[in-house]
Amino acid sequence: MADYRRKRWRGEMAVRVDVNGALDALIGPGGLQAQDLESLQPRVAQAHDRLGARRSAKELRFRDLPYEKREVQKILELARELRSEVDTLVVLGIGGSALGARALYQALCPPFHDHQPGTAERGVRLLIADTVDPSTFGALLDEVDPHRTAFNVISKSGETAETMSQFLIVRERLLRTLGAVDYSRHLVITTDADAGALRQIVNDEGLRSLAVPPGVAGRYSVLTAVALLPAAVAGIDVTELLAGAAAMDERCAAPSLFENPAYLHGAVHYLAHVARQKTVQVLMPYCDGLRGLADWFVQLWAESLGKAVDVDGQPLHGGQTPVAALGASDQHTRLQLFAEGPNDKILTFVRVDDHGARLDVPRGYGDLESVAYLGGRTLGDLLNLEQRATEASLAALGRMSTTLHVPRLNAFTLGQLFYLLEVQTVFVATLHRLDPFNQPGIEPGKRLIYGLAGRRGYEEKRAEVEAWMQKKNPRYVI
Repeated sequence: MADYRRKRWRGEMAVRVDVNGALDALIGPGGLQAQDLESLQPRVAQAHDRLGARRSAKELRFRDLPYEKREVQKILELARELRSEVDTLVVLGIGGSALGARALYQALCPPFHDHQPGTAERGVRLLIADTVDPSTFGALLDEVDPHRTAFNVISKSGETAETMSQFLIVRERLLRTLGAVDYSRHLVITTDADAGALRQIVNDEGLRSLAVPPGVAGRYSVLTAVALLPAAVAGIDVTELLAGAAAMDERCAAPSLFENPAYLHGAVHYLAHVARQKTVQVLMPYCDGLRGLADWFVQLWAESLGKAVDVDGQPLHGGQTPVAALGASDQHTRLQLFAEGPNDKILTFVRVDDHGARLDVPRGYGDLESVAYLGGRTLGDLLNLEQRATEASLAALGRMSTTLHVPRLNAFTLGQLFYLLEVQTVFVATLHRLDPFNQPGIEPGKRLIYGLAGRRGYEEKRAEVEAWMQKKNPRYVI
């Protein structure tokens, strides 16, 4: 690693993990004891060896994504083409095919950037269409000029019902408006490199496309073309994002619990769950730009850890329920519950030390102390004071928390955050002895959708739902 980059992550641009708010020394007898962490170290070492072996065997494909220079070059080349052709990019995707791109866009593009079509100076506007609500999706299509809009269709399998429905609607409109020759320049496909319906369509129609790397589940795809292409089209420096992820990867190579930020943060959440019955994890950034990061994390944690059996098939109900919150607004909607409701939660605050934009609060009403004390501060100061006060007030009540310190929100620090949370999640899954990459609880619902929608081969699933509907008692429908 170059000296300047090493200086950044070891010094002023390093994301730091603070777990003091989960320890008994700070919050009292309900917190973890130092010996709890010390006693976990042998299992941490075993997990580290296991994860290292899996990475060597190419089973942790997401961990190599920061170094995929050839793929990044393809993404950047296609992004340059699109930036010269359109002023709006619409992402057609759902779940992991949308949350990462939205998190990047919200964090690194100016607020309200999506309110107007892009310009050469502002960059391309990005709209994320992760819905099949006809009112919402129809209004979005009416908002954009098809001549100046490209649509990025994202589905690794190529058969996601919501995304493919959107694609069929968009394709028909483009054909009608632009004609059979020109419409294809307004479609870009991100899907499996070799298989699936979308890959077949790409091959048959010659559409521009990028590949989702093999072995990367949707919730771990934020550092692939799934999110990097939309981000690059919007003007985000994706090479700096990947540099931040690579810097965090170097820190996460340490086997020691007290040298590896992902292991330390993950261990505290694991012990909070199994030893202190904290079944809910709240990720609460004090920064509007990180609202999307919290939503992205909810999927990552929920789908990776919410499993009924471990890798040996033994019964297990792993994983805390993740909840996204936003400071300081959610102090006024949920803090009462966090403070005095069931003590089943651990909060993770994300604190941005330097918010970049400076907005001073003028002095005024000096005779009213309840107002005058605010004068002379900045809004960024106030936001960080509120985070610290919330953390301290919860500690006084014996409520557990941790804090992720972000020096400044930029592509480099955001790359660290994404990578830290991904490694933490897989580490906790290893402690629980469960598979973080499968999603067996989702597949039955998909098959029922196929049956209800009339897909051939799934007729019995339609009958299954119809039989279930017949069991509903009209007495309880009023």
